[in-house]
Amino acid sequence: MSQPRHLIVAAALLIVAACGTERPEIVPENGGAVRFKTHEISAESRACAESGPKCARVKLKSIETTGGGSEAARDNIDLYLLHDLVSRMRNLLPEEVGNPINNPEELAAAFLAEHRGFVLAFPDATAEWSVEITASAIASTPTVATIDITEFAYTGGAHPNTRRRLVSFDVQSGQLLGIEDLTTDIDTLTSITERQFRVDQGLGPDDDLEAAGFWFPEGGFTLPDNLGVTADGLIFHWDAYEIAPYSMGPIEVTVPAAELNPIVNQNYW
Repeated sequence: MSQPRHLIVAAALLIVAACGTERPEIVPENGGAVRFKTHEISAESRACAESGPKCARVKLKSIETTGGGSEAARDNIDLYLLHDLVSRMRNLLPEEVGNPINNPEELAAAFLAEHRGFVLAFPDATAEWSVEITASAIASTPTVATIDITEFAYTGGAHPNTRRRLVSFDVQSGQLLGIEDLTTDIDTLTSITERQFRVDQGLGPDDDLEAAGFWFPEGGFTLPDNLGVTADGLIFHWDAYEIAPYSMGPIEVTVPAAELNPIVNQNYW
């Protein structure tokens, strides 16, 4: 007979080894930039301490603003990061379990509870689950803050799922920046990025992208909406499976700021 869900959750809570830690502020050299501190949540099942094969781990590393920029920018960044973390954890749980929970610590416990339920239902399975989500500031200037969010999750299957998301915010307005906010000449930006993409992939200017194994719409290069502003330039990122087979892994293109200067908003470089 299967155990009631509330008993499984209670059992999982008993074996959670969780902690929330705050590290010292990351203070950028320029005082007008947004400042951040890190916050970590770690949890694992008892089998992890016993070196058992049926271990589940959760490691969440996030950041929150502590000063700099405008209040609107800090509020928007903090709200985005919390919503993103909660959404990612919910996606690893059944809707009826994850959707009512808004707290990352409780979602970590629910993840362990789901693993415990799986182990009870399939005692012969080798069921190691893990999730690690990390958010870090890779650029923080008086005009822009760029956050890099990475996710590694494995709940069974042929391979883990990995995702990366780059997001940039205007430090004064708090606006989440998209391509249209950075340039009014998207066609030229696309051409510049495609040229760099082809160089990175060892392709010639006229090589067919589809024949090379890429899955762009109608075979033509297009920009992703996953991009981030850094001191070096503009990073574009595609996760595995987005434009190429899993075997090719994630793909990233960095367009140097010097090439972008004629067509981008200079406030961000």
